[in-house]
Amino acid sequence: MLIEGLSNITFVNGILRVQCTTIDPNGKEVEAGTLEIPGASVNAILNGLVNSTKAIQEKLTNMQDQSENEKESKSDIKKESKKKKK
Repeated sequence: MLIEGLSNITFVNGILRVQCTTIDPNGKEVEAGTLEIPGASVNAILNGLVNSTKAIQEKLTNMQDQSENEKESKSDIKKESKKKKK
């Protein structure tokens, strides 16, 4: 299930229900499904999602930083080799 948004969130009878939405081929928001979390598990599940998302963001940031550093290193090497040729 692809989730691109949330439309309704309710907590009834000890269950957190999150209505998820997606965009259809016509560009309209449509229901993608409902996420149902038992009340006793809400805290653990939401914290797990938040912590996992933070860890993924850190990895992506590190990968981006490494990529930028590699580009800078290659650029510096090219500049130095041009200086040596002169």
